[in-house]
Amino acid sequence: MPVEYVVLNQGALVLELWTGTISHDELLAHERRHLSDSSIARGASVLVDAASASFETTPEEVHELTDLYRRSGEKLRVGKSAILVNESAYDRARLYEKQATDLGVRVILFNSLDVACTWLGIDVTTVHKELEKLGASVSLCGSGLTGRHSTR
Repeated sequence: MPVEYVVLNQGALVLELWTGTISHDELLAHERRHLSDSSIARGASVLVDAASASFETTPEEVHELTDLYRRSGEKLRVGKSAILVNESAYDRARLYEKQATDLGVRVILFNSLDVACTWLGIDVTTVHKELEKLGASVSLCGSGLTGRHSTR
């Protein structure tokens, strides 16, 4: 799974870096891991950089992702999420944004990291540095990446 994420600020912030082609099953597996990650604090802010990823999830499958949130109830820790996407994923991301918002998760799509950081109230310089570290991890792991995270 071409995703790396790091949990920062005692679980209050999660940064994710998605790259390459992401299957629907990989996306669901990541979200299940996220829901069970006890290092993520309730109400956490999440910044997802998926600008370099392509997703195989179809518009008809997007509800499977938000259904995980619906079924998780108390396990849902995300308070708001800023998602950077590319043009190829934009329509599906908009659908996800609407469905997640209907469940009480504040989601906004962005095409600028700086603006996304401002909306989340986080320092863009720190985020750039952390995303560079995650990118280096992705590069080191190559195509065999299984989806990992760390806590700092």
